[in-house]
Amino acid sequence: MTTTDKRHQEVVKKIKIIMRDISKDIITEKTMPVLDVPKVGYDNTLWSDVRRMLTIGKKTVQVSPDSTKKIPTFAQYIVMASAIRRLLDEQMESTIRGMYYATLSTVGDEKNKQKFWNSQENSDDAIKAVELLTGIPREEFSVTSKPKGMVSGPITLRVGGDLIDCNLGSRATSQLIPTNIRDVEIVNVKADFVMVVEKDTVLNNIRKSGFIKKYNAILLTGSGEPDRATRMMVKTLNEKWKKPVVIFADADPWGLGIALRYKIGSESLSYDSDRLVTPDAKVLGMLFSDIYEYNIPEVARLDASDEDINRANDMKKKPWLQDKQWQKELNLFLQRKEKCELDAFFKHGFKYLAEIYLPRKLREAGMI
Repeated sequence: MTTTDKRHQEVVKKIKIIMRDISKDIITEKTMPVLDVPKVGYDNTLWSDVRRMLTIGKKTVQVSPDSTKKIPTFAQYIVMASAIRRLLDEQMESTIRGMYYATLSTVGDEKNKQKFWNSQENSDDAIKAVELLTGIPREEFSVTSKPKGMVSGPITLRVGGDLIDCNLGSRATSQLIPTNIRDVEIVNVKADFVMVVEKDTVLNNIRKSGFIKKYNAILLTGSGEPDRATRMMVKTLNEKWKKPVVIFADADPWGLGIALRYKIGSESLSYDSDRLVTPDAKVLGMLFSDIYEYNIPEVARLDASDEDINRANDMKKKPWLQDKQWQKELNLFLQRKEKCELDAFFKHGFKYLAEIYLPRKLREAGMI
């Protein structure tokens, strides 16, 4: 039996236990079944000094069909669990979008007919509930997302039996990171360090400059909000292959938040931090102070929106963001009310980012 088959059997076994307990409550105990789902969110997110990452607390949400308001949520969780079991029984794989369509139906009579899901967001929540109830991440039951992460540089991957050298043509193209990272094996790594950038447009500029060869680096991006596969690859390169990791994102509260996803985790995935977080990663830029230290022209700066300001104020209150560096940077942002994209360095010239800013930051950090 393959490792994948064993993982699938474990998922099916746990889903069967959930269904058995529900049946026992209804048929034998004559009571309403209750699903105790670990609560995800700020009020159940804890900072671990030992693990240096966000973790989930012990609070749970009880989901039961004991009222007309709760019945839809309970039914959605059960239907999704059944669909996941069917997916595994058929030895297939699906995206989260595919699971939405696979379970889409209507409920009610002809006069009161409505869709089972109000939106895909409800379906995604049900998938997350199955993760939380089983303690198994969705990749283990072959439910993935659309690939968006990319990698370039001296790293060789084995994907589905094929070897992929991400260094070939690395000045011209990048390799998509498969979302089912369990099917990806890192075969060889010859880089000195890993550099993560927020956006693919920035990665393309850096790649074209010859940065990879000059500094023997692996470049990665999650193309904005990073998917799990990208975060897992960053973690593997750091912890298994012992490669230092540095992160660069836009100088705005959202960019800083994305950078910190890699380093400390997120409230929405605090239950999966052990797989996704790289505590030793260094967030080097783009800092709010870099806007002024590197003389970004006013015309290339952006005014902060009310949403940006609210986000920064919220970040300042987080117990896990009380580090003096982040408090100082956030205070500067709130004082100046300006933000900036990494792309703004192009105002100094198309090669400035790759040939001036990044090398200077890397030298200051002792990376090159």
